[in-house]
Amino acid sequence: MKLIDNYGRLIKDLRISVTPRCNLHCLYCHPLGWEQSEPPGTLSVEDVRRFMQAMQMLGLESVRFTGGEPLVRKELPEMIAAAKELGIPDIAITTNGLLFKRKAKALVDAGLRRINLSMDAVTPEVFRAMTRGGEVKKVWEAIETAWELGLHPVKINAVMIRGMNDGEVIPLAALSLDKPLEVRFLEYMHLDNSNPELYQQRFIPGAETKARIEAHFGPLEQIAHDPTAPARVYRIPGAVGRIGFINPVAEPFCSKCSRLRLTADKKIRPCLLTELEMDIAWAFAAPNPVEALVDAILLATQRKPAFGNTLPTLRQRVMVGIGG
Repeated sequence: MKLIDNYGRLIKDLRISVTPRCNLHCLYCHPLGWEQSEPPGTLSVEDVRRFMQAMQMLGLESVRFTGGEPLVRKELPEMIAAAKELGIPDIAITTNGLLFKRKAKALVDAGLRRINLSMDAVTPEVFRAMTRGGEVKKVWEAIETAWELGLHPVKINAVMIRGMNDGEVIPLAALSLDKPLEVRFLEYMHLDNSNPELYQQRFIPGAETKARIEAHFGPLEQIAHDPTAPARVYRIPGAVGRIGFINPVAEPFCSKCSRLRLTADKKIRPCLLTELEMDIAWAFAAPNPVEALVDAILLATQRKPAFGNTLPTLRQRVMVGIGG
């Protein structure tokens, strides 16, 4: 069975936020004081298994575990193992990498196949400022560990903010020259409830970032990609790795969105950039939870909006509580 929304979009990708907690406080994601603890009724391993089983009955192809920081959940390997047991072909995580080296083998043994790592700067001082205290060398350790364990592809996510890390564009792009990395430049979304005027000043269109890279390295070569994936992928001529641009604000890709999100407090979010949520705790508590979850997923899919709201606005949840 295929899961198709009211706008003809095939829904095949799932993001599960397993916790709103994080061990960093990145400027664009985690305003201090927000989402500091597990919510009541946080997803259990069995909840995650049942939800994935329901989604699989509707054609699920890919699951990504996110946070907050997913590695602060000690049960994450069990959740990944459940995905593997269900036969989900694409199992990934998005992480800041701080805990990855220590936990990597257990995650890979459980069934992890891909990893996205957040690294907004190469320069240690800039990285520390962006993350409010993080050490970029920990991300490098995570990258090297991922290579050693055979994870592929290894993707780097960098959110570009004017006046903060815009000087890191060329050093970040250069990582793709001789390393098998996909370095992805993300537009800064107003999911942090920052001052709207300040946000506008800090926003950098993806086209500007791409132009800076091409001014330095020459024209980029476009690479064929999954049209439902958010990144537009390129290569610096002769490079080993790739470069991606994710431009949800300046160049929205809502018409090709293939994702649903499940939050740690048992709510389905059909769209990252709207406040629409469906509390489905009732389905997890139902006598036949998988059947009830199928019904909830079908309803949420039909409520998926045509477009998200990229304008600066007060959000009920900031990014750390939604999941990437």
